[in-house]
Formats: sequence, structure tokens, C-alpha cells
Amino acid sequence: MARQTMNRRWLLAVAAALAGLGPGRGFAQRSPVRVTREEPVVERREFNARRPPRDMPPLAPTESGVCKTTFELGASVTYSSLRVSDTSARIYVDELDIVTRLRFEIFTVRGAPPKLRAHEEGHRAIGEHYYRDAVQIAEEIGRRLIGETFVASGADQEAAQRAGFEQVVAEIERAYMARVRIPSAAANERFDAITNHGLEPIDEAEAIAVALAG
Repeated sequence: MARQTMNRRWLLAVAAALAGLGPGRGFAQRSPVRVTREEPVVERREFNARRPPRDMPPLAPTESGVCKTTFELGASVTYSSLRVSDTSARIYVDELDIVTRLRFEIFTVRGAPPKLRAHEEGHRAIGEHYYRDAVQIAEEIGRRLIGETFVASGADQEAAQRAGFEQVVAEIERAYMARVRIPSAAANERFDAITNHGLEPIDEAEAIAVALAG
């Protein structure tokens, strides 16, 4: 069984508040988009069926395990801003530092058969498949945003710039998760359907291949 979650875990926004300057000025010496892909983190936990962990996703009556997959993204944005009015600003995206993360929490009932463990590890393999190209995906998204402008409003200039920053990171999040988390969740659902949540005798590797083929 699979559970997919998404965390908005954003890093510090770096505001190059250069009023009146256009995008990208002064940043020609290095790539404007830099991506760090952290290695997946896997936590495996056994539980007593009578006292399941409080932080474990709920199980259906026929299930004895679950793989919780969490895709995370951090973004540091360097931008220039142009004052539009006292309460609005135009943000120019100059640089992006993006960090991608993937975390698995695999819960299996104590004494679970190897077949169940293999099934939950299959969910992990599917998540890692879609995470494999995280750097390329994040770079493509970031490059499209360099030089883009976002107009936002707030109580004052600081609030307006913060709102513009939120627009930038929301767009990064939306585009990245559409290409990583959403297809991973769909493939995991197909994997459960093919294997009947690990109850069918089909080999996990075969089931994974079919699920990924869509």
C-alpha cells in the first residue's frame, strides 16, 4: 500500500532589492539555476498489529503494511524588485537554488512474510524511479523562471515582495510535483491494483515494470 504526501519546506528567500534594475544583472559569472539532489532517506519500522504507531497511515482491513512516500522541495530565490506603488512590487527572478529530497517510511507488521516486505519495497522503488531525474526536472523548471516577472501586493513593500516570492516558489512547487509526485502516486496506485496490495503471486519486479509502463 502507498501513501503520497507533499511538504512545502522552503528555504530562506534572498531578496536582492535592486529597485529599478532588470532581471539577471550582476549574476553572469555563474549558472542562475543550481540544483542539489539529496539521496533518498528510508526508514523501516515494524509494528505490533494490536498497537500500531500513531504516525502510521491507516490500513485497510486486509493490509499489513504501508509505504509512506514524501517528496520535498526547498528553494532559495534571489530576485530584483521594482516598486510599482506603496503596496505593490514587480519581482524579477535572478537566481534559484533548489534542493530536492525524498523520504520513505515503510511500516510492516511484526513477523510479516517476505512477500509483504517485497511489496512495500516495490512502492519505494517506484518513488525512486520518478526521483531519478529530479535534477534535470528542477533545472528545466528553474530556467523557465529566470527573468520572469511576478507582480504582487501587500500591506507595504516588504509584504508585496514576500507575496511575489510566494508566487515564485508556488510555481516551482506546482511544476515539480506535477512531473514527480503526481506520476509516482499514479504508478503506485497501479502497482497496488496489479498486485492486489501484495496478495497476488505476481513477481514484484514484473508488477513494477507494468505499473511504470502505465
